[in-house]
Amino acid sequence: MKYPYLKRTAAALLAALVLAGCPAAVFAGEPEAPVSQAESASVAPAVLMSRSEMAGPLAAGQETELTISFQNLGSVPLRAPVAAFTPSEGLALTGSASSFAMEDIPAGGTGQVKVRVKAADSATADQSLGAELRFGYEADGSEVRGTASDRIPVPVSAKKATVQPVVLMSRSAVSSPISPGEEFYLDISFENKGDTAVTGASAAITVSEGLSLLNDTSTLAVPDIAPGKSASVKVRLKGAKEITSASQSLSVELRFAYESAGALAQGMASDRINIPAKAAAASSSATDKPDAPVPNIVIQKFGYGDKTVSAGGKFPLSFTFQNTGSLRCENIVVTVDGGENFTVDGATNTYHYKALDAGKSQEQEVAMQAVPASKSGAQPISVAFRYEYVDGSKRASVTNEIKVSVPVSQPDRFQISAPNTAISLREGEEGELTLPYVNKGKAEVANVEAELVGEGFTSPARTQYLGNIAAGASGSIGFAFTPDKAGPLKATVKITYEDADQKVQTREFPVSLTVDEPMPEEDFDIPAEPAPSRGLRPWMLAIPAALAVVLGGGLWLLRRKKQQLPEEGNWTYDDYDQQDGEE
Repeated sequence: MKYPYLKRTAAALLAALVLAGCPAAVFAGEPEAPVSQAESASVAPAVLMSRSEMAGPLAAGQETELTISFQNLGSVPLRAPVAAFTPSEGLALTGSASSFAMEDIPAGGTGQVKVRVKAADSATADQSLGAELRFGYEADGSEVRGTASDRIPVPVSAKKATVQPVVLMSRSAVSSPISPGEEFYLDISFENKGDTAVTGASAAITVSEGLSLLNDTSTLAVPDIAPGKSASVKVRLKGAKEITSASQSLSVELRFAYESAGALAQGMASDRINIPAKAAAASSSATDKPDAPVPNIVIQKFGYGDKTVSAGGKFPLSFTFQNTGSLRCENIVVTVDGGENFTVDGATNTYHYKALDAGKSQEQEVAMQAVPASKSGAQPISVAFRYEYVDGSKRASVTNEIKVSVPVSQPDRFQISAPNTAISLREGEEGELTLPYVNKGKAEVANVEAELVGEGFTSPARTQYLGNIAAGASGSIGFAFTPDKAGPLKATVKITYEDADQKVQTREFPVSLTVDEPMPEEDFDIPAEPAPSRGLRPWMLAIPAALAVVLGGGLWLLRRKKQQLPEEGNWTYDDYDQQDGEE
């Protein structure tokens, strides 16, 4: 070929076309493994729950059908799913079942269930349908069960609350005012002025003083009353024998139920219905005499002895009573009651008198005793009179009670022992005085105060306030004091208090002591050694004698040695040594 470069170009283009038409797998080493679309799940698949659209809120009492959808958001199918529904308080399922079996729901798929719900008459606006889906799914190569739940809102249009209906009450006409002792019937009417019916009503009727209700019961059942309608009950009445007021009445209380916001509410209405009556006319005849005044019996004077009665003591209670009226008192009974502080001593507390003419008096004496635990001060005794009197042809009975006061005194049994003065004291030493006490009385003593009075001593507390001491309590009063100087010491312990009669009592206890001189002070210093004397001591006289003996012995030994020495010129040390050995 004349043009070799054209051949090379054609070969390159042919090779590019071949490469472009071959699959990618020809140039790859090994084919890739296919990816599984159903990967195993480690957790339960999520489920999205929703309902179908509603035209508007469900009215109270209205029923509708809802389509509930369950969307599988997981990567594995939901096997054998079962949907269960639980409505809220204001909703109800109208079907025969609350649980529904469904077909398997693939991954990403949706299952649906239709249910019918009805809103209750008293349903509020916030209602919901609880939904639960139970299903099986594959996890880690095995079948497991899972659940998903949610609450699906269901709008409801609640009924408005109703105002309590107004009920008006009235009676049937009365031809003439009611006469004493007359029996008659009345119809009590109840008119419903409200927008809702009155049901389950009952009327409680109370009559005034001049009327009597002859029905078997004072509470009557009232029929149901529709809005704008009326109902009535019949009552049987009778006038009293004496009607003092021309205005008589019936008090009526109506209790009922009515519907408000789909539920029953309780209501109440009351009213007073007037009934005219004939009152008894007062006598205006000039010949009629007014009633005589009621005779009264009063106590003119009384006595209890010469002095205050002691608790537990006996005394005569004497009193004089008088008929102050203009009529004769008959069948008089006198009763004496001592209450909690007095009792009758060996006698009766009731006395009888046949009669007591107008203006006359009668004396009576009763043996009494104050109880030991009675309170101090003036205590009451009741004297009751019960008697009869006759005014024309009418006999009447009267009861009268009069109180008299008798002073009672609790004996003062607050005992204080004298202080012990048999103590030995020295000047500057602290001593103590102790006064034991005990309250043997039945009442407490008040404002107890003790004081140590005198001169020649000091005390940290000369005055002590002990307050009140209860009955039966005991203790002691103590004073600490320090004499200023030796010699006789005189003082007084003064104790004041108020007894059970609030009278101030004073007790004084003289104290007489002899104070000794103070102890001499001890000298605890070490005495100094006396200076040596310059005179001769007996032992010093023995020293010269001993020296003389020693000196004399020494001279004797030297003399003897000299006698035994050899002659001069022939003496040697050996001779001396030999002589010493002999010695």
